[in-house]
Amino acid sequence: MGDVWRNAPQLAGFDTDEWNALSAHAAAFAVAEGETLFRQGDAPGALYLVERGVLEIATRLPGDEAAVMSTIRPGEMVGEFALLDDGPRSAHVRALEDTSGIAVSRGRFLALLADGTPWALRLGMALRRLVASRTRATLGRVVAEGMFDPGALRQLHAGPKPVAAKGDVAVLLRGLSRLAGAAEVSAQGHLHTIAAGGTVAEPGEAQDGLHLVLRGAVRAGVIRGAMQEQVFVFGPGCFVGLTGHSDGRGQPLLVTAAEDSLLLHLPKAALAWLERDAPPWLPALHAAMGRQLVQDQRKANRHLGRSLALTRFNHAGETA
Repeated sequence: MGDVWRNAPQLAGFDTDEWNALSAHAAAFAVAEGETLFRQGDAPGALYLVERGVLEIATRLPGDEAAVMSTIRPGEMVGEFALLDDGPRSAHVRALEDTSGIAVSRGRFLALLADGTPWALRLGMALRRLVASRTRATLGRVVAEGMFDPGALRQLHAGPKPVAAKGDVAVLLRGLSRLAGAAEVSAQGHLHTIAAGGTVAEPGEAQDGLHLVLRGAVRAGVIRGAMQEQVFVFGPGCFVGLTGHSDGRGQPLLVTAAEDSLLLHLPKAALAWLERDAPPWLPALHAAMGRQLVQDQRKANRHLGRSLALTRFNHAGETA
């Protein structure tokens, strides 16, 4: 693999052996200037690591307009959703100049991840960190937008934080089959209850691990004066705080309880223990986190798309 990846921040921490292992399971790709790497709606196929050239990421907005989301340069990657979620491609990627690098296929990665292959686990963590950083950037644009859908507004509450509770967590977790292994880590967590309108986290607040929703629902949104613009709703089986936990930069939104809820708090120490001990069900837990991060990013993109479309509509009305 070219030297461009040795200091790439998106894959920081890989040693020489891990780089060699990753390269051994990858294939070369090349796309000429103006050509498409993949289209929005395509089936997920591979993750692409760019060594030379520039790619452009664009997505379709309501009204069938296109919006450029970002550019990908040497030392960066694109198509990470394919390795974390089985949903269709969420954006259109084309080459702004001749571009080449290596590609890691979804099938090969998932097989190695299920086996607990160290470099695959590390790559999965890097991908979650990348998705979280892109979600944070998208949410930053949502916050900055002056236009928003009034239907997304909810009454702003500033209620009390979660309080300690008692209960059989193992029983509560039995119905959450997508979180294989969560019962084992529950002994490291703490059960909390929070009343409707209570505050789970505030924007910019540092996080100590994650909350897992066991019962009820939690919403996350942007403060708009005396109202809250809802972006996400997390129900049973969903993690709260994945963006901040994955990129280490704290909570980007106001998080409140949409109804009386029961949460399992998994502190950083418990999650660090998981990474050190690497139990056999760790890949399944990683996969659940990866899927939710992708789903959150898709929701954030759609929310931003509606805001951009509304802004364009209003501007068109001003100039008509």
